[in-house]
Amino acid sequence: MKKQWIAILFAMLSCCLVTACKKKGDGWEEYKYRDAGFAISAPLMPIPAPPSPDEPNTRAYGIKYNNRSAVVISAGPLDMWENLPDKEKLQRMKDLMVQGSSSKLVSEKEISLDGNPGIEYEIEGSSEHYRTRYYLVNGKFFALQSFAPPGEPFVADTDRIFDSLRLLK
Repeated sequence: MKKQWIAILFAMLSCCLVTACKKKGDGWEEYKYRDAGFAISAPLMPIPAPPSPDEPNTRAYGIKYNNRSAVVISAGPLDMWENLPDKEKLQRMKDLMVQGSSSKLVSEKEISLDGNPGIEYEIEGSSEHYRTRYYLVNGKFFALQSFAPPGEPFVADTDRIFDSLRLLK
């Protein structure tokens, strides 16, 4: 009887260990933010930022790294330029970011997510270096931004985080 109990306990502990190891994998998990309408995979949980008084309906979530680098994911309604096509709205969003800084545009390309238009661009200046992706989905924007110190590369997780964005229904 005692050997049978030990065997059952060993089997249960083995199952727990396998499940725990399987869940962790490479340390990345998918985090769902239903209130913002997206899911994202990352090595760390993106932490919610308090809503901005200027944009109370926009939600932002960030991952800070130890070298003044960060990845920020945000989503909210786009209340500007209602009569413009989505691609023009995306260009204007990019233009506002570039014009609002002393930085130069390094690269730019059109992208999409589930058939929805998007834009990716990189900006670098003496005080900032960042890559941004914007998507427009049914009047709502989704933004992913990776920040790094000037002259420094983005965190190695940037592309994987950006590519993991998934819209929730």
